[in-house]
Amino acid sequence: MKSLPLTAALTAALAVPTAPLAQAAPEPAATPGAHESRTVTLVTGDRVRVRDGAVAGIDPGPGRDHIAFQQFGAGRDLTVLPSDAASRRLDPRLFTIGGGTAPARRATAADHVLKVEILDREGRPLTAPATVTVVSRDDPGFGTWWISPGEELPVPPGRYAVHTMAGDHRAGGPFLELMDPEVRVDKDTTVTLDGRGARRVRLGVARPTARAVHWATGMTVKAPPGSGFLHKQWISFLPDDAEVHAKVTEPSPDFTFNVRGVFQEPLIRLDVGGGSPFPVDVSYTESRDEEGKASPRLLGTHGLKAVHGGAGEPDDLKDAAGALVVLDLPDGAGATLPERVANVAKAGGRAVLLGDAGEAPSYSGDLALPTLVARGEAAERLRRLAGTAPVPVTTRGIEASPYSYNLVHPTVGRIPDNPVYLDRDEDLAAGRITYRAAGAAGTAQLSTGARFGELFLGNGSELIRVPSVRTEYHPAQEGVLFGRTLIGSGDGAPALTSSARAHRPGERFTETMAKGVLGPWLATPTQPWKETHRPAWVFRHGDTIDVSVPAFTDDRPGHYGYNHADSEKSAGATRLYRDGALVGETSEPGTGVFKVPAAPGSYRLDVEANVGTPHWQATTGVRASWTFASAGNGGTTPLPLMAVRFSPSLDHLNQGPAGREVSIPVRVAHQAGAAAAPVTSLAVKASFDDGAHWRPLPVAREGDHWVVRLRNPARGGVSLRALVRDASGTTLDQTIRRAYTVR
Repeated sequence: MKSLPLTAALTAALAVPTAPLAQAAPEPAATPGAHESRTVTLVTGDRVRVRDGAVAGIDPGPGRDHIAFQQFGAGRDLTVLPSDAASRRLDPRLFTIGGGTAPARRATAADHVLKVEILDREGRPLTAPATVTVVSRDDPGFGTWWISPGEELPVPPGRYAVHTMAGDHRAGGPFLELMDPEVRVDKDTTVTLDGRGARRVRLGVARPTARAVHWATGMTVKAPPGSGFLHKQWISFLPDDAEVHAKVTEPSPDFTFNVRGVFQEPLIRLDVGGGSPFPVDVSYTESRDEEGKASPRLLGTHGLKAVHGGAGEPDDLKDAAGALVVLDLPDGAGATLPERVANVAKAGGRAVLLGDAGEAPSYSGDLALPTLVARGEAAERLRRLAGTAPVPVTTRGIEASPYSYNLVHPTVGRIPDNPVYLDRDEDLAAGRITYRAAGAAGTAQLSTGARFGELFLGNGSELIRVPSVRTEYHPAQEGVLFGRTLIGSGDGAPALTSSARAHRPGERFTETMAKGVLGPWLATPTQPWKETHRPAWVFRHGDTIDVSVPAFTDDRPGHYGYNHADSEKSAGATRLYRDGALVGETSEPGTGVFKVPAAPGSYRLDVEANVGTPHWQATTGVRASWTFASAGNGGTTPLPLMAVRFSPSLDHLNQGPAGREVSIPVRVAHQAGAAAAPVTSLAVKASFDDGAHWRPLPVAREGDHWVVRLRNPARGGVSLRALVRDASGTTLDQTIRRAYTVR
């Protein structure tokens, strides 16, 4: 079964094809540390993984690889609609998974009737069932409405956008995506979405071995003022081999069309040998329980024989020893897959191939052997051959793809004359990206995404191993900025983001994510997040002090990092004092908004952030206390806070050499955009027992930074503490618990 990993974090928004979805105003954007994750099973059996109020992945239900999905909305209004919902006459509101509901609205005498008709690519009335999405371009409270072609919808006068995606991929037909972003209703109005002239849309890469992890089309219009977000997006995630034709009724400066996708080396390949060799498209199966456990991997190159194993009962497995056993599960037997694979293992089988041409079963639990799913005509051909006699096959398995193409092609105002893209390596920017781990190998969630002007485009979320290194290819289109977020696994694990940046065609670069020592850092300018943009990390606006300290920023320019308190172990705190009295506090690490008097005062800001998962062993906690003076001036002012960065030489696990004398560069920088007074004093201390005892370290000035020297302990970790004062009287007491470990 093919999984469609979409995106979530990193200022990204996504969606998928056929019946459209809708977006009403979401809740205000959360702090980029609040990484809420959950999995929702739709009534159609498809599973949607949600992170930060957006889609992080879709696992089509058994036998539903041909289905496309469309996301529209975010947060409480997040909706994910399968392409066959209309043909099955399912109410689109069943697929609003964010908890929101369409606003109740009664028709009034001032309303007009809006109807939408759809013509196919030959100009005939569309016969396939379809759903039309209607959204207001003027009223953020109008909500989203789904109607059938020809259905009458009472709406108030104003501007609207209408959208549909129709098609039945299983029947071999193409998808047809149509939109009119500029419908003006000042009387009873019928809109015709005319498929004649719709343009074929395709995306691919020149590397012959790369395969699509996912690809999607997107249509976007500017949202009404006061919506709380800037755009309404329809994004359609499509089957790999889908034929798609798209058209916008009239050009509009408020409209953006985009094609996006991720391409990687398949984790497993299968080639049939013999006199007439041919490849078979395969992937690993995955359980349908909440853990989503994947099949064991079949790594390396293996020459096997493929044999027929019937339904996987013991009597069917006489020839299973050392073989790739092709199973044909009877209807309804998917739940017993772990038991049947265990039977193959007991019979000496090497791996299992589900040979029912793409019908991936629904099951829960663990599998005893690598278990593959085959799809397409080649899969059916192999199944027939194996049913007659053993067939020589070769499998080639890898732990992870050594590369990833993250492609985005946006166009403002229209759909290009030829929206067919085949990207070549020499036209793309290529980065050698290193992902470090925090003291121990593990996994992390990687989200990638692009920004195009004020529009945010998500482009994939995947589980990767850390540490790891791979080559990532990015678009080099003018106006497209690209970045990534690495989200640690476990209780309170930080999320580390690289600022979005432009790339040049043919550019080659390197980048490291999660390079220690992590800690507070305010010198990186704030970045837009979910279509909002802070003026500074910590700023005063009138009589309000707004705090959002990136407490787990890694040691690379242009990066910032947060975490979120998931449990008591990772609980944090943010407290603001004025003239020694508590103004307010929150339980979130580094986050809070506090009302303060306009008169001048002396303030202290205390921030505590902790990581609760034992897998995160380097930079397990941060404490920082700033003192500063502030007074209201009626405007918005970044506060003159400092942060300290330690930059020891560490390996890919963020470990230093045990028992060795080391030098650690130390830098002090003020918040971006704030007044910066010269540093007048800096003291640094180290602890080898998690802060129970501290020893001062000699500090030497070297140019624009300082250097401290210490001997690493023979085991355990090194905690670091810095005390800083500048000429304005602003101070900082910053402690990083287990800043790094030793090996």
